[in-house]
Amino acid sequence: MVRCSFSCLFPASWHFSIAPVGFPRILITALRQIIVIGLCITLLVLLYFFLVLGRSKQGWLHKDKKFQRYLARVTDVEATDTSNPYLNYGIVVDCGSSGSRVFVYCWPRHNGNPHDLLDIKQMRDKNRKPVVMKIKPGISELAITPEKASDYIYTLLSFASQHIPKVKHKETPLYILCTAGMRILPESQQEALLEDLRTDIPVHFDFLFSDSHVEVISGKQEGVYAWIGINFVLGRFDHVEDGKSLNSMIPLNIK
Repeated sequence: MVRCSFSCLFPASWHFSIAPVGFPRILITALRQIIVIGLCITLLVLLYFFLVLGRSKQGWLHKDKKFQRYLARVTDVEATDTSNPYLNYGIVVDCGSSGSRVFVYCWPRHNGNPHDLLDIKQMRDKNRKPVVMKIKPGISELAITPEKASDYIYTLLSFASQHIPKVKHKETPLYILCTAGMRILPESQQEALLEDLRTDIPVHFDFLFSDSHVEVISGKQEGVYAWIGINFVLGRFDHVEDGKSLNSMIPLNIK
């Protein structure tokens, strides 16, 4: 016959008795020691996992704050309050190879903290849609008729001007950046197109615009702008209070 019993007087002591009748006492004692050692090891393993999970949770909470800031940027779908007199605006026209897009951005006044960046967001119309418009083909298709470049851009700028309060036009910077399609053109044709834009745009629009605000950017510049845009949206430029470096920033590899 085998006798098996278990008793626990928590928290004072734990007692186990697993022994076939007739077993020598020395074997029973050894069996008890093995069981106690096994329980101690189990408790140590559980304690280790609790500590590891606790630290992981703290690390996740730190990362979660950055994630929440990122979500706030990309999920902010409220219509832009154009009645806010402290809101600033900016226009960027991306003249690509297959077409051109205009993007309108907005941001409140800077808070004065040198460690904080401007809180720039994409402007949204009354239907909460991003203020973006695309036309085709690319501006490089006008290489032999450069005098039509400003007419080509007019549609995009007219669209943008309708969304920005009139009183803000003179202080709204306008940038026109030409990329791949323009880069393959001879320099003389590039300059002819740019000159038409520099001359005619100020006639029809009173945005903050100068000759240096329209240019053909290199592939490296285009890559840098894309890198800045991605890291900004992801919150990688946010000031780190503890002084640690931003190791989580997406790397920039330009050769």
